[in-house]
Amino acid sequence: MSLEPLLRPRSIAVIGASDNKARIGGVPVDLLKRAGFTKLYPVNPKNETVQGLTAYRDIESVPEVVDLAIIALSAEMTLPMLERCHVLGIPAAMVYASGYAETNEAEGQAKQDELTKFARRTGMQIAGPNCMGNANFSDAIFTTFGQSFQPGEPSGNTALLTQSGNMCATVFRMARRAGVTFSQVINTGNEASVEFSDYLDYLASDPATSSAVCYIEELRNGPKFLAAAAKFRAAGKLLGVYKVGASEKGAEATRSHTAALAGDTAAYDAAFARAGVARAGSLAELADLAYLHTIGDKIGGANCAVLSISGAAGAILADALALAGGDTPTLPQDVQDGLTAQIPGHSMVSNPIDMTGNVVNSNEFVSECIRLALSPDNIDLLLLYMPGNFLTQALDQVEKAAAASSKAIVIIDTFAMADQARLAAHGIGYFDDFDRAARAISAYGAWKRAEVSAPVAGNTTASWSPFPAGRSGLSETEGKEALALFGVPVVLDALVHSEAQARSEAARIGFPLVAKLVSPDVAHKTEHGLIRLGLCSEDAVAEAFNAMMAKATSMKVHIEGVTLEPMLQGGVEILAGVTRDAVFGWMLTVGLGGVWTELMQDACHALLPVSAADAEAMLRSLKGFKLLDGYRGAPKADIVAAASAIYALSNAVLAGSDELLEVEVNPLLVFPEGKGAVAVDALVLLKGE
Repeated sequence: MSLEPLLRPRSIAVIGASDNKARIGGVPVDLLKRAGFTKLYPVNPKNETVQGLTAYRDIESVPEVVDLAIIALSAEMTLPMLERCHVLGIPAAMVYASGYAETNEAEGQAKQDELTKFARRTGMQIAGPNCMGNANFSDAIFTTFGQSFQPGEPSGNTALLTQSGNMCATVFRMARRAGVTFSQVINTGNEASVEFSDYLDYLASDPATSSAVCYIEELRNGPKFLAAAAKFRAAGKLLGVYKVGASEKGAEATRSHTAALAGDTAAYDAAFARAGVARAGSLAELADLAYLHTIGDKIGGANCAVLSISGAAGAILADALALAGGDTPTLPQDVQDGLTAQIPGHSMVSNPIDMTGNVVNSNEFVSECIRLALSPDNIDLLLLYMPGNFLTQALDQVEKAAAASSKAIVIIDTFAMADQARLAAHGIGYFDDFDRAARAISAYGAWKRAEVSAPVAGNTTASWSPFPAGRSGLSETEGKEALALFGVPVVLDALVHSEAQARSEAARIGFPLVAKLVSPDVAHKTEHGLIRLGLCSEDAVAEAFNAMMAKATSMKVHIEGVTLEPMLQGGVEILAGVTRDAVFGWMLTVGLGGVWTELMQDACHALLPVSAADAEAMLRSLKGFKLLDGYRGAPKADIVAAASAIYALSNAVLAGSDELLEVEVNPLLVFPEGKGAVAVDALVLLKGE
């Protein structure tokens, strides 16, 4: 749907308009009047005029069908008014009222559900409810009751999209102090009709917008967000995101605020990585991303040359960059030699570069030092620590270097004395804090360097057998047999139902053996003593069989028997599991096997589909990857075989579609190079009825 009537309306009625410029129904009238918006119709049955404009008794009296109706009424009065607007053919509305799903009460949720049903039935675009409204600086259209956004502010090409009105104003002011100018400022409210990703999709195609920074609490439509983010990436537009709710309490507060379906934090991380967005760790960093994009053409990554008048400051910056994900590569020897020839006395020149306090006596060498520091191909930009009068005295030299370079120069002035307007005029960046600069540059540089490719759809001709009705899951044997059809290598086992059969099959398979109870009702057998390892005789197998059957009988679970399988020796255990996230859908988790994934919190996540190359990259990203890479003289594991098995698992889940709930292989045993990998245990849970 087109959001033009909502974001670029040609005519507006303010229903509930007030003469008081400070009231919720008076602010948008005042802002629009001062912005020179002409087709503005205040609706107020008690007044003949509102703020000097002709007032209309009701929406039916307005002399034209407006593009947008701003509803500044109570929640109880809103839906009947929307019905009247729809009868007139008004295509869009903005609902300021609160008292809907954000109350976390049944009555409020019911009101919002009715609003959503109305929007779906009529096709009307409804912003909100519980929204602050928007500010379109490109066209000078202010539909907000927030007074942080004023006519006369310069327009720019950055959009701000948030799920909180207060945070919208906060980030806006932070960014404005840095000199960022905006095309659109949008607050989504409760998103009963038009949701976050609808706005994002619009901005991706908006010619007035070259970047967007977003404050996100909870998304309602993960696939739509990913599609819009892909449009941003394809258009070369920055998409910066700050996602709140990483902690348990933060997530609890977020869900209370947004009344949205909660997604897993790991799924958001995986989605943002898949989309190639720039991640901010704070509101300030979000504003800083918008700021850096104003000189973004000169920033190619986060490999920094650090030039400083203080050795201590250079060390602080190097540490801050390393912690934030940036880098300070050692400069080539010829560059170091050139710097040594320029800088008086003896100082560090490998990177960071210490110009020392001698710059006070003479600064003629500064521009040449900058040129040399930026000359290596692997250096993306220069951080120049030069506070207060040090910068004032050397500014001509810095400007000369900036004019001659295709790479960015960012000043750090902890005295906060720099002439920011002059620096901006010469395309020079500015920060007054070490850590803030390092975090923003690292995040922006990572976005610039990110290689994002479209996900490859699953490739398989196999299919699942019909799932058993009324079951919550498959047995381990059924699960392994099903996964084997998709190319997942599995351990073959024998299913036994009696002690005699257990003795006979054990003799046939050979020792040592593993015995496992087979029941679709028991997901984690180890916790219940329903797995026995290292069984080396028929008597041991018989005892294990009888004990597990007795235990399972006491648990009153469905019993299909006991499997016997060879106990494999050697290899490294890893876990590969796929769960269904409420927002983004299927998410793959890869980590160290057994209980180590949960205990060590060493796991990598990705949205499906994944390729074998993606799976290998996930394995290599683990902290415990050394265990697969020949740690302390052990043979290197067969990473290619492991990645292939994970890829096959991904294909199997995608083929299972909506009937699957969760699929996990734990452990996937990875043998030395050339000897493959095999799924020892499989968990397949079904959605059921």
